[in-house]
Amino acid sequence: MMQELSQRLRQELRLTPQLLELVKILQLPRMELQQLITHEIEINPFLTEELFDEQDELETEMAEPEAELPKAQELDYEYFFHDEWKGSGNDFSRKSEDDGDYSFVEAYSQPKTLREHLMTQVHLAFETVKEISIGEYITDSLSEDGLLEAEIADIAEALNCTNDEIEGVLKKYTLFDPIGIGSRNVRECLMTQLENMGRTETIEYMIIRDFFEEFMTNKIYKIMAKVKVTENKLQKAIEEIKKLNPRPANGEWGKTGDYVIPDIIIERKNEDFICSINMTQFPEVHLNKKYVEMLKNKDHMNKEEERFLKQRLNSAIFMLEGIHKRNRTLMKITERIIMMQKDFLEFGISALKPMILADIAEYVGMHESTISRALESKYVDTPQGIFPFKFFFSRSIKTETGDTSSTNVKDIIKQIIENENSSNPLTDGRIVDILKDKYSISLARRTVAKYREQCDILPTVKRKKYFKEVK
Repeated sequence: MMQELSQRLRQELRLTPQLLELVKILQLPRMELQQLITHEIEINPFLTEELFDEQDELETEMAEPEAELPKAQELDYEYFFHDEWKGSGNDFSRKSEDDGDYSFVEAYSQPKTLREHLMTQVHLAFETVKEISIGEYITDSLSEDGLLEAEIADIAEALNCTNDEIEGVLKKYTLFDPIGIGSRNVRECLMTQLENMGRTETIEYMIIRDFFEEFMTNKIYKIMAKVKVTENKLQKAIEEIKKLNPRPANGEWGKTGDYVIPDIIIERKNEDFICSINMTQFPEVHLNKKYVEMLKNKDHMNKEEERFLKQRLNSAIFMLEGIHKRNRTLMKITERIIMMQKDFLEFGISALKPMILADIAEYVGMHESTISRALESKYVDTPQGIFPFKFFFSRSIKTETGDTSSTNVKDIIKQIIENENSSNPLTDGRIVDILKDKYSISLARRTVAKYREQCDILPTVKRKKYFKEVK
């Protein structure tokens, strides 16, 4: 076998570590970016939260000429001593202690997590090391809904305990706040809540205990055939059950309790709409003048110290440049959204126009996939409410009067179902007819079913109510 050397010319696109860092900053959600900035300020001496004094800069320049910095990159580091990197002409104001509505608690306190809340209760409620270990294991074995995912036998084996010991701890654990946390299933969770309220002799408790499957599948007629109570009492009992919480980790602790902080704010100004970066409670970050001056006077340091400071300076500048590019990109995307969705900002969802990523990518000058990643987990505050950026992207659906967005169609389907007769709910096929006759929108039945599911709306049989409204 003969060996030979050959040359081949080919093109490759390689991202440098610095470019990867810029892309990473662009994609980070607001909360994670705040954490990254705070961490970098702690470890990088070239970053500081204190704004550089321009008068000090002027006096320094008059005293002696500046030494030239090593050209490790072509960015203008002096640019970052001021606030220009945040953008000009936009409101980047941040509340300070001098503001009348400033709240120290609001600015610095962090909400307690559900795990911390439960761990505190475990250590207060149990005395022995074994009980505390079981309580901690249960806490770390909860689903997102707050139900116990691990089997009792598996916990007993892992902790070298008996099933009875696990059961004893779990019985007390399910009475922690929120009530029902750690239950093994929804039925047990609802029964625990009723037991805690002293309502074990009620019709609703009997329904959950003896007819849970019929209740969950909305087969009320089967319950009526077996329970000797009036229709009015049975209806009231079912309404009481619906007030219980089958997902104890939700609400205050779950996703429904999360606060959404918008990255961009759109406001009306006269007849136009303007956008600005939301800098509220966002960490200030600037270049540290003292360390830049130290690097300029490199005669007083050895090569290792000089190399370290150069690396940290480059890292600091790329961090600031990344934040600048992130803000600039989000602003350009929002400007394009304002251009295309001005009717939505004026009139609401019914005026939302079809829009795809290509409409934004061409304007911003980025690839569609980059735009998509940049908008992930980011929100915008509009005159119509707070929405995720991806809310504005929907495909076009043709109607007899022109194109409309799939988001608007979903909203129409929700309105149709909200106004239906609950004792005789509309089928997906009937909704297809209403869309065509009343709104001139032609959709297949499976498309309506898909949109209904995306709106978290139950199918016809599960929406049916067997009683009239109780007064």
